[in-house]
Amino acid sequence: MKTTLSRIISLIISTSAVVLVAGCGPRGESHTVEQIFSDARAAYSKMASKASPDMNGALAGISSSLDKLAGQTGGGDVRQLAANVADSLTAVLPKAGFTQRAAMTELIKQYRQLANASGADVAAGAANLKLVAARTYSLLSAEITSTNFRIS
Repeated sequence: MKTTLSRIISLIISTSAVVLVAGCGPRGESHTVEQIFSDARAAYSKMASKASPDMNGALAGISSSLDKLAGQTGGGDVRQLAANVADSLTAVLPKAGFTQRAAMTELIKQYRQLANASGADVAAGAANLKLVAARTYSLLSAEITSTNFRIS
């Protein structure tokens, strides 16, 4: 009887271990930087048409600079592009919803750091620039979905 009971317990423990290990598959950690950027850009592109009309110019300028930073459409001076994005985000910040402002302020700080960076040149399309651009696209999508830059 003890052998049957010990076999059943061993089977239960083994099955539990297999289920726990099999249940811990990747949850997006395996995406490349390019995939993360393209997913965020695609989500933003779907939402951009729903943006309030008075924001179209500002959002188009931000999007253009983000694409250049990520190396998608041409290039340019990364420091100047980062300064443009920081200035544009600063201009739309007062109209952003309260839940998005903290994240937007943090992104503005990051773009200012890029704009004021000294030392080795950073090439457009670098992985860190794509990730910051992806975060910005995600933030803009969230803002359009929530309050659509209608806070005054």
